[in-house]
Amino acid sequence: MGANPGLARVSPDGSTVVVTNRADSTVSLIDTARLAVRSAITVCMNPEDIAILPDSTKAFVSCSVSGQVASVDLKRDKLLALLDVGKSPVSLALKPDGGELFTCNFGADSISIIETTPNEVLSSSLIGSQPVRAIVSLDNSRLYVSNFGANNIAVYDIDVGRAIAVLPVGAHPDALALSQSQNYLLVLNSGSGDVAVIQKRKSRKLEPSEYSLLTIIPVGMQPNQIVVKSFLLTKPAADK
Repeated sequence: MGANPGLARVSPDGSTVVVTNRADSTVSLIDTARLAVRSAITVCMNPEDIAILPDSTKAFVSCSVSGQVASVDLKRDKLLALLDVGKSPVSLALKPDGGELFTCNFGADSISIIETTPNEVLSSSLIGSQPVRAIVSLDNSRLYVSNFGANNIAVYDIDVGRAIAVLPVGAHPDALALSQSQNYLLVLNSGSGDVAVIQKRKSRKLEPSEYSLLTIIPVGMQPNQIVVKSFLLTKPAADK
C-alpha cells in the first residue's frame, strides 16, 4: 500500500479493493483475483472514507484536510474529478440506488449532496454541530446524521430537502445502523458508552413525533462502530 493506509472497501462485484493511504494522498486499487495492487492513484489530501457505487464503476473518497471528495473510475483506474464540499468531510453515505452521495462536513456543521453520475455537488445544508456519520434508509427517503458535537441525531428528508426532526441521544453520537425492517435506528454514543435505540413509527405526516427514543443500552467504554447481523429469511419476521 501507500503511506499510512487507513481504510479498505470491497467493490460490490468483488473484483476490487479500494484502500485510502492517508499520508501520501493516494488510493491503492487491489485486484482481488491476483491479490496484487494494480494501480495507485493520487487523489486529495488525507483521504479517509470510501463509498463505491452499486455497479462497481466508481469509488468516491473523502479528503478531510482539503475539504474535497475524489471521484475515481474503477474500470479505467483514473481520477475523474475533485469536488469541493464543506470543511473536514470525514465520512460518506451513499443512497442504496447509487444516485446521490452525502458527505458529513465535520468542520462546517453541514452535509453536502453529490450527484454521482455527473460528479457534481448539488447543494450543502447546515445539519448540526460536528456531523460525523450518516446512513440512508433502504427506500432512499431519509438520511440520518449523528451530530457529534450536539449529542443528537438529525433526520433529513431527502425528497423534501430539509431536516424534519432532531432527536437527543447520548454523549458524542458516532456510528449508526438500521434494523432490517428500517423501524429501528441504532446510535452508538462514544462519549457515554451506550447505544440509543430510536423507533420509527408509521406516519403520514412529516413531524418529529414520528420518532421516539425507545431505550438506551450500556456497552463498553468509547465504542466506535456498530453493525446489524443479517438474517436470511423466507418470510418477514420481527427485528432481532
